[in-house]
Amino acid sequence: MKLNFLIDDNYLIVHTLASMASDRFSSQEYKKTIVAFQDFAWKKSETCYNFLIARFYPEFWLDYKVSELSQKLTQYLDFLKKSASFGKILEQTKNYLKRCEKQWNTNYKVTLTILKKLTGFDFNKTFTVFITHPGLKNGRYLGNNKIAWGHHEDYENYTTIYLWHEILHSYFSSTELDHALISFLTDEELRARLNGDVYPPFVTHKELFPLMKKLLPLWRGYLVSEGKNILKFKEKVQRMVKSS
Repeated sequence: MKLNFLIDDNYLIVHTLASMASDRFSSQEYKKTIVAFQDFAWKKSETCYNFLIARFYPEFWLDYKVSELSQKLTQYLDFLKKSASFGKILEQTKNYLKRCEKQWNTNYKVTLTILKKLTGFDFNKTFTVFITHPGLKNGRYLGNNKIAWGHHEDYENYTTIYLWHEILHSYFSSTELDHALISFLTDEELRARLNGDVYPPFVTHKELFPLMKKLLPLWRGYLVSEGKNILKFKEKVQRMVKSS
């Protein structure tokens, strides 16, 4: 399996501009720089700013549709890219990309072995990871083997664990059960094995806690089983949930 780490300037700009709410910051470390860029872009053109963030969805910015923008918006983006304010954002993001890539490569062999044994998957895909600013929250599987990622390193090996989380979304459906199993595999079990942690308590999405607490005894049994196949385990769990 291979991950290609990239920065798309247009996507980086729009993600940064759209992340205005206080709950979108993953830490306070870079907040002053981020807010300064947001204020700079707002003062340049409120109309362009609002137009861009109203159409903020990664697929638009990463599928080369920028040519569909008006000349005014294209000029606005070009102006922002040349600014010293964006230069700071870009430089911090480039440094973050290097840290992500280094951590991923350092942990790759160990984590690949762990997750192959836990899932039964071959993991032979190639993914493109679009990196955004580490001071803002971002973590999505975009489909077509594309991932959007950016976050403060909340704990040791955080980036590795959550990149695997997004990778596994490409192997599962989008139900609550699928998400719970992905969280068991990465947010919880992989974290425990890499960092020496224990669970519960869970660290994944809080809305999954009730289902994961219910599934925990079955999950514990799966972990000690031979010849693991996570999709067969999913089928077993689905039958049990339906019959209960």
